[in-house]
Amino acid sequence: MDGSRDCWPGGDGTLSGVLLRPPTASAQRLSPSAGRSPFPPFHLPDGRVRVPISLPPNPDFMPVQMDELDVDDELAKSGATLEFTLAALHNSAHTLVQASQATGGQHNAPFSTPASPYPLVRCTRPPAPFPLPTHLLELQFEDTDERYRTPVHGLLWALQSPLLPQLCRRFVLEPSSAHNDGDAALNSHPQPPVAGAAPEGHELLLPLVTFAIPCRAAWPLLHRFLHDGSAASLLNALLAPPDTLPTRPFDPRAPRPDSAQPVLDSLLVRLMRVREVWLDAHALELSDRHLWDTLERAYTTLVAELRDAAAGLPDCAVPPLVDDDDGSRS
Repeated sequence: MDGSRDCWPGGDGTLSGVLLRPPTASAQRLSPSAGRSPFPPFHLPDGRVRVPISLPPNPDFMPVQMDELDVDDELAKSGATLEFTLAALHNSAHTLVQASQATGGQHNAPFSTPASPYPLVRCTRPPAPFPLPTHLLELQFEDTDERYRTPVHGLLWALQSPLLPQLCRRFVLEPSSAHNDGDAALNSHPQPPVAGAAPEGHELLLPLVTFAIPCRAAWPLLHRFLHDGSAASLLNALLAPPDTLPTRPFDPRAPRPDSAQPVLDSLLVRLMRVREVWLDAHALELSDRHLWDTLERAYTTLVAELRDAAAGLPDCAVPPLVDDDDGSRS
């Protein structure tokens, strides 16, 4: 594998994974609590666009507590703190992503066993020296109804989201519970999440855990932050101009578009990108203050640019610098 290639999935807004049929009754899904969106969309039913001048208040989610997780025995005996463990995983982000991408068989049909509360999927191990994934995470994007599976190193996720504590321990199938005679050996030598060789040419049984995520397009940005913890990289990605802008249907009767329209469209796309990352992070109940502060910084910067670009244009109501009654511009 070429280690110099950028292995991050979705850098161009795409996802690397397996598209799936709708879930079966045996699939077990974790979903954020249903209800009204904590950050309503910008587009109104009457066709207008209303952009709030500030983000919703930062959610005060409780951070994950290391002593409440059922971690592997080796990690528990080490006495390592959550911060130390997460920093070590972040430092190995590139390797973890490569290991996930080198794992095969995500599309295989799951099977059930009394030894596991989750369906198991028979996958292909990544080549040595990549660390073994521990779970197969199946994401359902609520805005597109797309589903895809990706192998993950579960501890990385369990340390950051209180909704995924079951990902903190590697699953080992005991011989008495094996689906067939060869299954018991597949996970019989669990490796640490950051170090350890994975023998080539062997299979791996991964528990299938599904989770609902609100927004598909912004997921690659949050996925990368969850792996590397870099607020600077996230901010740069949020502020970067989009590769493409929405196309507008041609209407010969419409007035000639203003030259500022591409700028407005670009800023609006970036503001929607911030909103979508905010919603995805909210769904996972992430408590990282660096994440929420970065989203607020990006949003504030883009709103200021939008205010300048829209000033003086017809049909654009630009609010004063202080919040008005509904905290928005139309």
